[in-house]
Amino acid sequence: MFERFTREARDVVIGAQEEARSLGHDRIGTEHLLLGTLRHPEQTGAATLYRLGVSVASCRAAVAGVVTGSGEDLGPQDAEALRALGIDLAEVRRRAEESFGAGALDAAAGSGRTGRGSGTATRHIPFAARAKEALKRALREASARGDREIGTAHVLLGVLRSEDNISVAVFSRLGVEPEVVHELVLDDLRTAATA
Repeated sequence: MFERFTREARDVVIGAQEEARSLGHDRIGTEHLLLGTLRHPEQTGAATLYRLGVSVASCRAAVAGVVTGSGEDLGPQDAEALRALGIDLAEVRRRAEESFGAGALDAAAGSGRTGRGSGTATRHIPFAARAKEALKRALREASARGDREIGTAHVLLGVLRSEDNISVAVFSRLGVEPEVVHELVLDDLRTAATA
């Protein structure tokens, strides 16, 4: 499938991995694909989101508000279950930061990684099932339009069709309706095709 990706769409996937790594997440999810798409504001799809007031910065904030730590993170129900056992995640984070500095747990999540030029390869981050499904939907979106290549807009269209809890929560925090954005992106693709 990746052989059909445009250079920009491949950059989106690379950017998604970089975003997951920088956030200390252990899986590439739909939220990272969304961030990777927004790294290309001149591309159809990302430009649509920017017109709606969504930027890389606002998206990172939304992702941080929904996902903290690993890619398949603990949700509110998990936190509540831990609270029932006497474990308060907010208090654990507060104490860790009090003792070791701001972002101490975030830094610990990424401590096993090494960067370029260090002589050791950067740790591979696998795709979460929901991201794989979004990429499959990107292929279907391109095929449905009769497009030979999968571009950044198709990746975004695949993400917009995601109904997992994290995607829904991120779009909600961004104040956008995925169905509305999906139609706007399709309109932008039609306009670009006639230009």
